[in-house]
Parts: sequence; structure tokens; C-alpha cells
Amino acid sequence: MKIRTNFFRIIPFLYLIIGPIWFIGADYLLSVSKFSAEKVLFLHISKSLLFVFFTAILLFFLIRNLRNSKQIEEEKEKLSLLIDTMPDAISFKDGEGRWLQINKFGAQLFELEGVDYKGKTDREMAQYTEFYHDALIYCIDTDEEAWKAGKVSRCEEIIPLRDGSSKTFDAFKVPIFNDDGSRKGLVVIGRDITALKETESMLRQSEKMSVLGELAAGIAHEIRNPLTTIKGFMQMGQEKTIKLDQHIDVLVDEIDRINTIVNELLVIAKPTDVIFSKKNINTIVSEVVQLLSIEAALQSTQLNVIEQDQFHTYCNDSKLKQVFMNIIKNALEAISTEGEVTITIYDKNEDHFAIKFEDNGCGIEESRLKHIGEPFYSVKEKGIGLGMTVCFRIIESHKGSIHIKSQVNVGTSVEVLLPKLEV
Repeated sequence: MKIRTNFFRIIPFLYLIIGPIWFIGADYLLSVSKFSAEKVLFLHISKSLLFVFFTAILLFFLIRNLRNSKQIEEEKEKLSLLIDTMPDAISFKDGEGRWLQINKFGAQLFELEGVDYKGKTDREMAQYTEFYHDALIYCIDTDEEAWKAGKVSRCEEIIPLRDGSSKTFDAFKVPIFNDDGSRKGLVVIGRDITALKETESMLRQSEKMSVLGELAAGIAHEIRNPLTTIKGFMQMGQEKTIKLDQHIDVLVDEIDRINTIVNELLVIAKPTDVIFSKKNINTIVSEVVQLLSIEAALQSTQLNVIEQDQFHTYCNDSKLKQVFMNIIKNALEAISTEGEVTITIYDKNEDHFAIKFEDNGCGIEESRLKHIGEPFYSVKEKGIGLGMTVCFRIIESHKGSIHIKSQVNVGTSVEVLLPKLEV
């Protein structure tokens, strides 16, 4: 397109040179020729008609090119107007980082209105605004990252304002390359997301306050029950209607219940530092099953272990035992009598192995299943609702996950995934 435009620019000069040469040269050749007068007249007329013909063709192409140029200019003006009216900062740079165009929003943002920016780099433009000097210099590094990535890149950029506040922009940088892979141009689009970030912050704060309210209500409810019992016995003791020493066991149990709630809350709120080491998961599961075998036997429930392979993981074995014991105890409580709990250890995928606990107990309704793990939510009548919350937290600290499936009157399956550790 550029070569074609340059060609049409030099045509008038060629016309001025070739025209006189054509007339003078043709007249000279005809004057020295030995043609008859009639033939010379015919050649003169043909020469003039031929010149008029080529002139008409030339004028046609010049007019068409002028019309196309005018249309291009009109389209360019429309595009510039569209870019200028957009509420985003938009700029175009060439392959060497020189500014080609920036819209009004971008110029106002960096206080560059009225500055002749075309052909200048970010470093050169930084000299025109002391306040935004560092911000423009920073653009050099982020532009280079976009070029190296070779594709559309996205990042958040914070632009300071003179009133002490700042604006957050969601910046897109689109590198454009020539066919030979060389750098052609860079399009930079910055969308102001300050209001969106503030809204997100307010929503997060609102969610935190909501969770805090639910947690406080749960703590109050769970602690109030044992406190009510303790207070009742103490009042009856004061009134001499009972002898407190005959009910010490009840009071101690209720105090232990409060202590249990507080300890589990501490685990959730502020987990203590634990020591991790390489352990065999099969051994840990075997020890847990051995500890609970008597409890299972008392209710005629079988604990079956299926080991498809041996696995090691980086863990705290006492914390994992706490998780496994809690899951198996939940399974035993879900079984009325003569049931079975099957524990399968198997390879899950390239990075994880699984320990699956399956029981044939009463199962859990789907509407309640999704709430398991939430603080103070329990499917058991006298449950505190913190056991599975603690389990989820422990497994997360081990970079694993827990997945629960259940069907009423069929049973429940709890799958614990943990990362593999090569022996």
C-alpha cells in the first residue's frame, strides 16, 4: 500500500517530463520523415489522440486513488473518534516501542495532553511528566514481558493520582509480529477497574462478617448447652435440693465438652506448627484400625482393609490418625448393628493416592451432604459440628483433599486424597 501511494505521488512529475518529450520528439521525427502530407497529418492526429487517451487513463487512476485516499482518511477519522470516546486508556506503539497513537483518556491519565508523543519512547515521554515518570518507565518492562510471551498478556497496574489516591487498571497488551517474526507493533488497552476492586473488597468484608456472625452464633449455641447444665446443677446445689458431690461426673463431662469445643476451634482458627516427615500410609491406617477394632467388635461391625499397594507421603502421622479415626467413628455411628466398614488404599492418579472409607450405614441426604465440613454443622443429633471441619483443615494442610458421597439407606463413601512421595 505504501509503495502504491508513493508511485501515485511521482506520476505528476513523470507526466510533466514525458509530455513535452512526447510532443517535441514526435514533431521532430515527423518533420524529418519522408511521409506524404496526408500520412503526416494522420500521424499528428494519432499522436494527439494517443496522448489524450493516456492522459484520460492517468486522470482516471489519479481520481480513483484520491477517492480511496479520502475514504481511508474518513475511516481513519471515525476510528480515531471511536478510540478517543472509549472509557479505556488505549495506545499503539511500533516494534521498537515508539508511540504511534494514544487516545484522550490515556493522555489525560498521564497528563500528556498537548505533548507531541509520536515517534517517542516511554523513556522519552517520561521526561514530560515528573509525577508519572516512574509509571512510564515501568511500562518498558511490562511491554518487554508481553513481547517475550508472544501472546496477549494481562496484568493489573496501579496508577497513582495527584490527590493521593490511585486507580487500578486491568491492562491487556497485544503484541503484533511481521511474517518473518520481527516485532511490528504493540496494542495496549487499560480498563479502569477501581470501582470493581472496591466492590469486591466490600463483598469480601461482608462475607467475612457474615461468616464471623455464623461462627459466633454456633459457638454461643454449643457452649450455652453445657453451661446451662452446669449452672442448673450449681443453683440446685446452692438451694440444697441436690448434693453436688453426687453429680460431679456430670459437671466434669460438661466442662470437658466445653474444653473440646474450644480446642477444636483453636485448631481451626490458628493451627499449631506440626512436624512433617516421611511416613508409610498403610502403617498409619493399620494402627488406626487396630485402635478401633474393639469398638467395632462391640457393635458387631467389621473393619476390612484392602491394600492395593504401599504408599508413602510427607505428613504428620498423629494428625492423619485424628482424621482417619474421626471418619471411621462417624461410619460406626451411622451403622446400627452388624455392618461393615471397608478401607481401601489405592493409586488415584500420577500425583495422588487415595484412602477410601465406605460404610453400609444410614447414609446422608444430598441436601445435607454439601454442608459437611462447615463449622457447627452436624448430621448427628448430639454432634458439635467441628470434627469434619478439623479433618478438612488437616488434610488441606497436607496438600490433599476430601470427597464425600452418600446415599440414604445405602451408605457413605469418604475418599481422602494425599500426595505421593517416592520411596
